[in-house]
Amino acid sequence: MRAKAWIVLWVFVLLAACQPAEVTTRPATLQPLRVHLTPLLEPSWLPKLNACSEYLTQANLLIEVRGTSELDRLVADLTIRTTTNLEAETQGYYFGTERLVLVVNSENPLTALSYEEAGAIFAGTYAQWTEVPSSAALAQAFDQPIKLILLVDPEVNAFLSATFPGLELSLTADEQAYSIDMIEELISKTPGAIGLLPASTITPALKEVEVFGQDNKPEIWQLHVLGFTPTESTGDIMQLLLCLQR
Repeated sequence: MRAKAWIVLWVFVLLAACQPAEVTTRPATLQPLRVHLTPLLEPSWLPKLNACSEYLTQANLLIEVRGTSELDRLVADLTIRTTTNLEAETQGYYFGTERLVLVVNSENPLTALSYEEAGAIFAGTYAQWTEVPSSAALAQAFDQPIKLILLVDPEVNAFLSATFPGLELSLTADEQAYSIDMIEELISKTPGAIGLLPASTITPALKEVEVFGQDNKPEIWQLHVLGFTPTESTGDIMQLLLCLQR
């Protein structure tokens, strides 16, 4: 009886030894998913990208802000930029629009400009706010020098050229900004400053100024936002695109 018990035990040990060892599967290393976007889009689209990163399962989102002239569609997995002429674009994924507005310091009593006045301000025609007819007509005089502050980027230049044909910009060094945050800070510190910003970024220290066209209706300034991928989109990049298009 004991012999049988030992035999059974020995067989059990042999069978156990022959069983394959349990393999612990490690999660695959997450690959970087590189996204490039322009400074103009950074404030409003960076939060959207971070929110959409929750849908990624095989990649980590790496976001880099680059000037429009520095974008390289072959380097990034997704490049996000704007265009003023949607019909001229033959490729890309459509993400929506980005509305642009004129903003001034909150101390400026001005609330509206004509299209011609706005173009003249960009062209540097006026030196003082008292020279601008819409400002001079206000009961509260605003005797401050005009300080135009713009983002230095081809996206902004393209928009202004399309909106004000024939406009020639000539900005001094202190009128140039390299991020939306920089524009907001400079305008908030300068009573006579005026600039162009995405509508979604206006802070309490700034105030939107409406621009009225020749038909006496408010102008709506907006850019189309597009995304470009170097190859056919699958996996995580497709999930990211679908999320951004919602």
